[in-house]
Amino acid sequence: MELLQTKYKDEAIELIEAIEKSLLLMGNDLNDPALIEEVFRNMHTLKGNSSMFGFKLIADFTHHLESLYELIRTGEIKTSKQILNISFAALDHLASLVNSSGTLTETEHKVHHHLSEKIITIICSVTGNDSEKDIRAKEKITKTCLKTWRIDFRPDKSFFLNASDPFFIIDELHQFGECEVVASTENIPLLEDCEFNLCYTSWDILLTTEKDIHQIHKLFEFVQHKCKMEITEVLQKPSLEHPASEAVPISKFNNAEGSNEEIITPSQIKNVQNHIQKKQVISSIRVPSERLDNLMNLVSELMTLQAKLGTLSEQNSHTDLLALSENLEKISTRLRDNAFSMCLVPLEHVITPLHRLVRDLASDLNKDIEFIADGTDTELDKNIMEGLSDPLMHLIRNSIDHGIEDTETRMRLGKPKNGKILFSAYRSGTHVYIEIEDDGQGIDPEKIRRKAIEKGLISADDNLGDKDILNMIFLPGFSTATRVSEISGRGVGMDVVKRKIADIRGQIKIKSAVNIGTTITIRLPITVSIIDGLLVKINHADYVIPLSAVERCYEISNDSQLNRFNNIIVLDGEQIPFINLSEEFDGIENSLLSREIVIIYYDEKKVGLIVDNVVGKFQAVLKPLGKYFLQMDNISGATILGNGNIALVLDTNNVTEQFLNKKSVYSC
Repeated sequence: MELLQTKYKDEAIELIEAIEKSLLLMGNDLNDPALIEEVFRNMHTLKGNSSMFGFKLIADFTHHLESLYELIRTGEIKTSKQILNISFAALDHLASLVNSSGTLTETEHKVHHHLSEKIITIICSVTGNDSEKDIRAKEKITKTCLKTWRIDFRPDKSFFLNASDPFFIIDELHQFGECEVVASTENIPLLEDCEFNLCYTSWDILLTTEKDIHQIHKLFEFVQHKCKMEITEVLQKPSLEHPASEAVPISKFNNAEGSNEEIITPSQIKNVQNHIQKKQVISSIRVPSERLDNLMNLVSELMTLQAKLGTLSEQNSHTDLLALSENLEKISTRLRDNAFSMCLVPLEHVITPLHRLVRDLASDLNKDIEFIADGTDTELDKNIMEGLSDPLMHLIRNSIDHGIEDTETRMRLGKPKNGKILFSAYRSGTHVYIEIEDDGQGIDPEKIRRKAIEKGLISADDNLGDKDILNMIFLPGFSTATRVSEISGRGVGMDVVKRKIADIRGQIKIKSAVNIGTTITIRLPITVSIIDGLLVKINHADYVIPLSAVERCYEISNDSQLNRFNNIIVLDGEQIPFINLSEEFDGIENSLLSREIVIIYYDEKKVGLIVDNVVGKFQAVLKPLGKYFLQMDNISGATILGNGNIALVLDTNNVTEQFLNKKSVYSC
């Protein structure tokens, strides 16, 4: 919630700045309809956002402004310089409300009251006498003006004797508003002189609330004969670290009813506006994506140089050089993490178009569909986000067109009238998972099997599991649709979805049950620029295995541990399939007596990759291979090592998948 409120504040400041810009332009043409419409629209948005996030004081104040500009928009009031002046003052006050989250000083409360009454007075001058609605609005203004009270609460020593509890009263004060409490323990005697049924403590309390002094005093009415208590209204909220004499009192309890309301002067408003302008700081800025790309490129080059310096310091046993290398590594790592965080974008940026897609497409197909999005604050690299938009659009479109049945069919099957599509995202380790789930008709594996046999993709004798059958929908040109429409059915799409997700180093899996629904899971790395990897040697060549896929490493002393008949190795009492990368890449068996095996995860299962030896952890700056190497599916990129050599980055999922496919061909 705190993250959402921070975003609300940033957007609110942007809206206030947009309104201010329009008002400045209105100074040249007071009745420009386009500018008036823009001011009204931005005020309406600000009011709605404030109400949604619980900033009632801001929403109510903006509502009065919006009502004024509604009359201007309809031509019932002509814009004047007086209205512009009030509008600018109101904008300054709104900025103060946003920055303070509704907690204001006494002077700002008076500005709030003064400006609100002025705006309502202008509205009433057009609509006639004060209507009941306007009177209620004025009463609301008075009620929402917060005040700060200083409460000096000094219980008698016998306060506890008839079961009175000072903490109950203090807890009730916290329910009234923002409450700061400091206990005074100066009267507590030494332990040997202390009687534990007596009260030695007093409390100094600052309470900012919309409650009046009588409501506060009512909390103490049952204990007022057992304590000394004084309630003082203060002009400015002091710090409780300073003596009470530094508070600026306005009225005390005994003369609060007779106090007259102070008249706020234009100079006070000006002082508040100046104070607001001094307090405002830029909490966030917008940066063109090109600058972020340049920053990431520079950070990548820095990481490469740091790796070279690390290699140089290891080769030259110079203490100062080694210390310099270690310090540079710490700074460059922090710089890398900060640069990464700036390039991360929440998924909510792609959700709004999906909401619109569901609404429009469901209407066109005469279907009732509810779209629910969860985990939209999950962040991804902006480069991944750019490549993710189109695949998500296509998957949602498929769920609407092929997944969710029409209303009559759903009712006949005993399903709810409204179909449901659930979009959920969450982060686990160094990956982000996106799930798109619908409660539609699902995918029939037998239907896919028949279509695959018809197209000659498999034979009738092939014994494939449902998982392998479902994965056929990602083959180019494969479709089970009986009709071709503008939406789908041409067999062009799911293969493109898989390829685009693979381009951003992601994976896609599908799970479906007939008449229950379909769930598509996308697994994505958080970033594609720099990864933590495990540097290994295979036939004297350097390779990097992404550390996020690695479970652990073992040393193999001899081949007796390997069962080459079915490629199984037993480690810690567990049978794990293995792949000898020397044989897979070069077709030759390495003659080393001692090798190492890296255990990775593939589709939630363990697989061993046999390498010549593990060099160590390495931060790999990924570089694309270029158009001549696009067919190398088991390589996701390359990186430059500290010694200047090039190491290829393995795509462990594709390596394992290709090996398993080859084994299945041999077994057939």
